[in-house]
Amino acid sequence: MTSNLSVLLKKYSVPVIFFVLGLFILIFGAMNGQGTMFMMASVLMFVAGALSIIYSTGSIKSGMVYIFGIAAGIAGIVTLIMSYQSVNDTATYNANYKQCKSQAKQNLEDIRFIQKAYASENGKYIGDWDELIDFAKNGTIPFVDAQGVVPSRKITPEENKFLYTNNPPIDNNMTEKEAFLLSKWKEGPNWEKDFKSFKRDTVRVSLYKSKFEGKAYVESREKAGFKRFSADSLPYIPFTGGKKKWTLEIKDSVQVGETFYPAIHVSGMIPFADIQGKNDDQEEMSFGSLTTNDTSGSWENE
Repeated sequence: MTSNLSVLLKKYSVPVIFFVLGLFILIFGAMNGQGTMFMMASVLMFVAGALSIIYSTGSIKSGMVYIFGIAAGIAGIVTLIMSYQSVNDTATYNANYKQCKSQAKQNLEDIRFIQKAYASENGKYIGDWDELIDFAKNGTIPFVDAQGVVPSRKITPEENKFLYTNNPPIDNNMTEKEAFLLSKWKEGPNWEKDFKSFKRDTVRVSLYKSKFEGKAYVESREKAGFKRFSADSLPYIPFTGGKKKWTLEIKDSVQVGETFYPAIHVSGMIPFADIQGKNDDQEEMSFGSLTTNDTSGSWENE
């Protein structure tokens, strides 16, 4: 009796384990909406277990098992190919998402820089893409041409008299403003020594050249794998083939406390999501607010 039980266990234990495991995985997959690859693998395991049990009972000939085995093998190869394709597609999607989001971030940061440069002198933001592109290409911004350093000493009594009428106490080292004013006093006793090469002049420079042709900016784009900066591409959301633009909204004045400020909000949906299939493969990115003077970007809060 014990010997017969031992034989049965040896004969049927492995096929039964495969059959039960396959059945369990098949039911689990059907109830939890698993993908095609998972369901195919569970079906193959279930069929393999069932065939093993039938073959062990002697109900079918070995030739039939071979036929079913070949069929299962072909199905397994197809499953592997489909699984590889699925993994490859997911990897490609994730790489595109990362690149698209990185480009969108750079795009929005460039738009924000241009808008802030314009608003700092005009008291409002640009509300039209064509005007923004023109300002990016042809606009100028103030630049402080700084030469020389502030002398690391206190001003002398004679310099104090030149700078001030109320003869304040000389307690601290010379400030930037004091050095600038003394640099204009060419008759001063220390001009030749300390201020001849000191210069602090504000000049107008090209926004495009100073920002977008600067060495650090160009190298950062190259390192990120981006194309050379183009002002004409600013309105367009990356990876949309130039078909979708960012939404540009501005207000000339919003009240924040007791003060009024201009406001801006630029937003759009990039054509990828952090998880494939999520939110119809879209993710919103933006900066600014139309109710405050905040210009922070959505990516900065992640």
